[in-house]
Amino acid sequence: MSNKDSLEKFITTHRASFDDLKAPAGVWDRMDRKKTPVHHLWKWSAIAASIMLLVAVGYIMGGMHANSRVDGWAEYQETQDFYQNRIDQKMDEVKALPVSDEVLSDLKMLDEVYAELKKQLLEDPNADANILLMAMVKHQQQKLEVLEKIISRINKYKTNENNNHEI
Repeated sequence: MSNKDSLEKFITTHRASFDDLKAPAGVWDRMDRKKTPVHHLWKWSAIAASIMLLVAVGYIMGGMHANSRVDGWAEYQETQDFYQNRIDQKMDEVKALPVSDEVLSDLKMLDEVYAELKKQLLEDPNADANILLMAMVKHQQQKLEVLEKIISRINKYKTNENNNHEI
């Protein structure tokens, strides 16, 4: 606090020497004229960017909650994860085997059917969620069975081929 007191004392004692210089005439007028104009484009751009950000956040948050509006979604998700893990394992096995491109394209078609079921579930407010969820689970079960049959038939064919060569 002593620095502040000494500064005040210095200013009060030397006040006359500070007041001897005056600003040139018209300085304040020139400063008033040089006010920078506010660019309305920047204001509107900022408003538009804010609105876009709010819409994007709303869309993302709405998408996250769309699944939670479907009754039984949590239970379905657990079942779907189980089947999807098994399907992924079997798909890796099938891809390692000598299968034709036609088989792989048929499997892709099954994925498209599943995607349509899921799309209908999430987008159609009049759809019966329980029926669609059961259909989706049934679809996953059937896809897993198809993959297992493909693997068993190819393995059976390989075994028969090896037995024929041994004779």
